[in-house]
Amino acid sequence: MKDCIITENDAQAVNFREIRMGEISPKTLYRSSHPIKDNRQEKVVSMLASFAKIAAVINLCDTNSGIDGKAIFAPWYNKLLKSNRVIALDMDFSFTSTNFAKKLKKAIQFINRTEGPWLIHCHAGVDRTGFVCMVLESFVGSSLDDVINDYLNSSNSIFESSINEETHKADSLMAMQILSFMGNIAPNDQNLQAIAENYLQKTIKLSSDELDLLRRKLSGV
Repeated sequence: MKDCIITENDAQAVNFREIRMGEISPKTLYRSSHPIKDNRQEKVVSMLASFAKIAAVINLCDTNSGIDGKAIFAPWYNKLLKSNRVIALDMDFSFTSTNFAKKLKKAIQFINRTEGPWLIHCHAGVDRTGFVCMVLESFVGSSLDDVINDYLNSSNSIFESSINEETHKADSLMAMQILSFMGNIAPNDQNLQAIAENYLQKTIKLSSDELDLLRRKLSGV
């Protein structure tokens, strides 16, 4: 970027933003597209991650061997990886599958055993990242509108969703369908947090202690 100045449009283009809603504490949770593309450091993501003082990364798309090969191109990322502060989960977007649930459990347990600020990313930062963020946002008491708007904001990036055609990317029905999956009922402001908590307990199989710790981690208590 010219003179190392990053604009709001630059950040939006790479889907990098802080998640600030519900009980999430300031400067705690961030989301983005992949910080390493085509064997090179993505400069905008890397600079924004530096400004945010990212201390741990939840990588939803790579394998362990895959991220080992990529991280060498981004020194800040490689440093976190070598310090066991990056988890590579190799998740697809089959969020109804048992395999997805097992990997989401690992992601949350990783948050619980590390210190933030945390960065969640996949390749585009749209679908897999979007779902994981919706779960966390709902769990900490965010409003339904805030959760859906955060999901849809990622559709303004330079990347295309892997599950939607261009004409459908701004359709909030997709976000509602994903949220409805968590509880098999239509979510609203009154039931959204309970739906997410029940989903994390019954489907993801997190204990009450793990959920309490996750809430404290995200809220900064």
